[in-house]
Amino acid sequence: MPRRESPLDPGDGPLLRFAGDLRALRERAGSPPYRQLALRAHCSAASLSVAAGGRRLPSLAVTLAYVQACDGDVPEWRHRWQLLAAELAAGVAARRRAQEAGRAPYPGAAAFEAVDAERFFGREALLERLVALLAERRLVILSGPSGAGKSSLVRAGLLARLDGRLAAGAATGRTGGGAGSGRPPADGGAPVALLTPGERPMEAYALALARLGQRAGEAARGASGPTAGEPVLVVDQGEQLRTRCRDAAERARFLDALVATAAGGPGEAAQGLPVSAPARCRVVLVVRSDQCAPLLAEHPGLAEAGRHGVLAVGRPAPDELRRAITEPASRSGCTVEGALLAVLISTVAQQPGALPLVSAALLETWRRRSGNALTLAGFQATGGFEGALARTAEALYNGLDAADRARAQAVFLRLGGEWLGAGDKNGGESAVGGAAAAGGVLTPGGELVPDGDECARRPVRRAEFDDPGVPEVLERLVRARLVVVDRDTVELSHQALASAWPRLRGWLAEGREALGEQLRLTTAARGWEDADRDPELLCRGGRLEELMRRVTAGELAAAGVERAFLAASARAVVADRRRAQRQNLAVAGVAAAGGALLALAGGNRIRRAWRW
Repeated sequence: MPRRESPLDPGDGPLLRFAGDLRALRERAGSPPYRQLALRAHCSAASLSVAAGGRRLPSLAVTLAYVQACDGDVPEWRHRWQLLAAELAAGVAARRRAQEAGRAPYPGAAAFEAVDAERFFGREALLERLVALLAERRLVILSGPSGAGKSSLVRAGLLARLDGRLAAGAATGRTGGGAGSGRPPADGGAPVALLTPGERPMEAYALALARLGQRAGEAARGASGPTAGEPVLVVDQGEQLRTRCRDAAERARFLDALVATAAGGPGEAAQGLPVSAPARCRVVLVVRSDQCAPLLAEHPGLAEAGRHGVLAVGRPAPDELRRAITEPASRSGCTVEGALLAVLISTVAQQPGALPLVSAALLETWRRRSGNALTLAGFQATGGFEGALARTAEALYNGLDAADRARAQAVFLRLGGEWLGAGDKNGGESAVGGAAAAGGVLTPGGELVPDGDECARRPVRRAEFDDPGVPEVLERLVRARLVVVDRDTVELSHQALASAWPRLRGWLAEGREALGEQLRLTTAARGWEDADRDPELLCRGGRLEELMRRVTAGELAAAGVERAFLAASARAVVADRRRAQRQNLAVAGVAAAGGALLALAGGNRIRRAWRW
């Protein structure tokens, strides 16, 4: 007689329910012994037994083999497994972040999550505007530059405010309220689901909508308390629709589904899911500002639906930043030294996308605190922003293959060279001259020494990074917080990167002459573009020949407007040559005609002379 299966542990968790349903499926199949089931499933009996044990989540392959051997619905169980895996992973991440929240007041460079609501401060006014806008509009588009704190706002602010379960967890902390609001974070809560599009946005959408429907059903049954709000679907990092999803048709279907979900129904993506999707829900689309306009231009339906629901996220005001720095430390029993606070606030005021850098620096400084005080000395002991940037840049560069390293070097040289030449409005005679004009000196040894705090920089146009493979590398630099993009511009996240990272400092020193030539080419091309492509500003003669030779040899980079400038210059030279040829032919024709007339006149005089 086969040994009877051990009973499941008491409880009603999702993993136990999953295992119980697997056992029920086996019973409906006639309760075959696991040895017999293993022959049907082509899987070991021990693996099948563990799958129905309820102690840990089995692999997808083992689950589907179990279901198929029991004549179950394989697609349905595939969806169930995916939903359960996502829920368990979210729970593990939440517990890990909750443990970290109990120790450190700052999350580091990562975005704040819903469990971080008790230490998320400084964005109260913006959060209130977002909540009010979401109450008025069914589709809200949250846009801002990279590093502006959009993800933290929706995760630790909006999600914690809306989801009663998340908010209740956050409210058990010392603050007594979510999102740093100082009041109950939610009025009963509302079912919420969060997704990032990734490479397959429709798959992420279907799973998120199924989770949303499942949570709505649980709330309706009273499993998680009553819900006072309509379900909300949050799409974070919407720029992935253009930076990671390569299928334009799938991107269009995803945006169609979002608009339909907000308008009144989930669309075709919800068909076949094991959990009923909500009839309709409100949608928040978080997208980086450089990708927002192209996305709206690509999908007129999204532009129309979100026309009155766009909220811009910018840099926090000094008072908001002061709260974001001091309040988490205060709630954990620490203080922030005034000198350190001044350095951090001035950094955010001067540098684009500096919020993740500040949070990472604060976490490292907290780990090196003096007693309960976060001090400037502790901040400097971590290497400050410069040390963190240099370590991040070197680690990212070493992780690239040879082709992407060359592309990354070209990106950094263009951005770093732009900073060096920022003070020279005409492009400068060299990178050294540009550095001095920008408020710094590039020494013969390659060290960039800033001169004062008035270091101006000019952002580089996004169109100048359109060579094959470069946009993908640029995205990796953005995710690493080394580069900031905003609308149609790109720049270094911190001016110290040009001097703090030895590799970039060496590149800038080695290529001083080439950088100066590159700046002159770029400045000329931009001036031509800004002047509505005035043909009088094109390059000609030996200068054009030298530029074309160096671009062909790879000594200079030509991207976007620079390529167009050189091509237009070459066409202008050909047109000038043809025009000159036509003029020469016309002059020759006139000369020939004049000669013929003179000859004719001379002949007439001779004939008249003979008559006399």
